[in-house]
Amino acid sequence: MTKTNRKVQYLAGLCVSLAFTFTGAVNTWASPAIPKFKNGDANIVISDAQTSWAVSVSALGSLPGCYFGRELSERVGRRKTIILAAVPGFVGAMIILFTKSPLLMCFARILMGIANGITAVVTMIYLTEIADKEIRGALGMLVQVMNNLGSLVLYGIGPFASYNVLNLIVLFISAFFALLCLWVPESPYYHLARGNVAAAKKSFLFLKGSKDSKWADEQMGIMRVHVQESMENRSTLRELISNMKYRRAIYIIAGLKVLQYMTGSLAIQAYLEVIFRQSSSISGPYASIVYGFVQLGAGIGATFLAGYFGRRILMLFSSLGVAMSLTIVGVYFFLKDSVVVNKEVLSSISSLPLIGVLGFNVLYAAGLGNLPYIMQAELFPMNVKAIASSMATMLACVLAFSVTKSYQGIKDVFGHYTVFWSFAAVAGFGVFFIYFFVPETKGKTLEEVQDNMQEAVVEIERLNKTDN
Repeated sequence: MTKTNRKVQYLAGLCVSLAFTFTGAVNTWASPAIPKFKNGDANIVISDAQTSWAVSVSALGSLPGCYFGRELSERVGRRKTIILAAVPGFVGAMIILFTKSPLLMCFARILMGIANGITAVVTMIYLTEIADKEIRGALGMLVQVMNNLGSLVLYGIGPFASYNVLNLIVLFISAFFALLCLWVPESPYYHLARGNVAAAKKSFLFLKGSKDSKWADEQMGIMRVHVQESMENRSTLRELISNMKYRRAIYIIAGLKVLQYMTGSLAIQAYLEVIFRQSSSISGPYASIVYGFVQLGAGIGATFLAGYFGRRILMLFSSLGVAMSLTIVGVYFFLKDSVVVNKEVLSSISSLPLIGVLGFNVLYAAGLGNLPYIMQAELFPMNVKAIASSMATMLACVLAFSVTKSYQGIKDVFGHYTVFWSFAAVAGFGVFFIYFFVPETKGKTLEEVQDNMQEAVVEIERLNKTDN
């Protein structure tokens, strides 16, 4: 058996995943920034309505980012696309650093959203294509860890730093990850899709840490067959939507995206300090730091869990736990705002929001936080992977914008408890959806996943014909 070394896979995965530190920083920026708007530290005149737009509009920027990510990943490669994603992020961070205009701030957030959209489309494709099947889940979970790391930096430093220092941190992150990605190899699958077999073999051997040319030729032969089949059936968006063989994967990923975003993770992340200021006995900034550390630790723990447990069991456990945690937070705000219990009772249960939000934090990271990204890169074949990932991320952007933009309005009109119970209801639905519809992909090569998906489609078509 050929001896391989996965060191390059781990290092390349680590560097590429660092792009998500910028995503985490962008999504968390509002938590320390909003108090600075309200107390005048930012020296910016901005209303609550304008603030809600600044918070949510980055998700709209991710929509064109998804398109750019898809096109660039196919034209210039996965590696270069990840590096190029830093450009709009850097420009957006630079504008926010110097502007005092809410309108320009929204424009800058759109640019940063474009960077996030590009990153979201291409990073998981790259990671699943370079990783051995035994470590693909764990390597994919690094994305969540890096996202959490970016959030922790802003939670930990943002509340105590000036507004300018806060924005300088985001600016630094946007350039830092691009520099670290300059050395990473291109995906061998991309080289094969472009017909460059020699470059694909070189990249393959580098990633596997092997010099066994004969073994590499055998493995490349298997990969070439699947890539050629996929490229011969290269599909458009219309084909992706209308062709029955992709329909099951579309339904599964769409459902997982609803679970990933409509359970409120981005809204909680953006308004975290405000939430804790209104509920917890712990001060908002310190509670946010605790949240950030727990989030990072949960992401690291989830990386190890992904190596031992299947995708289905982790997402089932995650969805059920998220539903219970958010219900607890909703109960506190219901008693506080609707029942209006006395101060003694409220004081005795003041830790409920912290327990609930931290529980949500840990359990979300264990499954729903990142496994849908891995699944979307696994379930679609090579010929539609880029466009399918792009469309899945576009759906995520719409959902993220809807959640972050509506959070403040729903809270003001229907109460805080309605927001959290709505998130909990979505998570509860997710338990049934995952159990009945989501397949297991752990321990399977990308080729085996595709074969299983096609077998399932054929079986469904056979049953439909039998019923007719």
